[in-house]
Amino acid sequence: MAGETERTQISFACESAEDFTKRYYEYVDKMRHKLSKLYLEAGRLVWNGNVVEGNTMIQKFYEDLPTSMHNVTCLDAQPVRSEAVGQQSTIQVSTAGFVTLKDRKYPFSQSFLVTVKDDKWKVVTDVFRFQSAPA
Repeated sequence: MAGETERTQISFACESAEDFTKRYYEYVDKMRHKLSKLYLEAGRLVWNGNVVEGNTMIQKFYEDLPTSMHNVTCLDAQPVRSEAVGQQSTIQVSTAGFVTLKDRKYPFSQSFLVTVKDDKWKVVTDVFRFQSAPA
């Protein structure tokens, strides 16, 4: 059974994940020119098997994609044990839903490892995958 501290950490992770994902998908869909601010300088993206390293390269990668509209239907978050990350506040965030690109709707899943830097959540790693052919 979870103790009070563990419940507090899980609650904090869930609230933080909700805030982060709302901002993240708003940036991807409407403000890609600011997207690098959400990643660590050495952040890493794996987008359908394509590896992109560094926050400026990630922003450029997204700027080259067609416009998008994400609809997140599922969100999960888990705090990462502080012993595993040097006492750094870190959470694992998983999302799933649908993204529309070029008038085609695709189911997707995405998994982020985010950590606090300068009092802001920053993406360490990001893995995005289409789940099947367009709907």
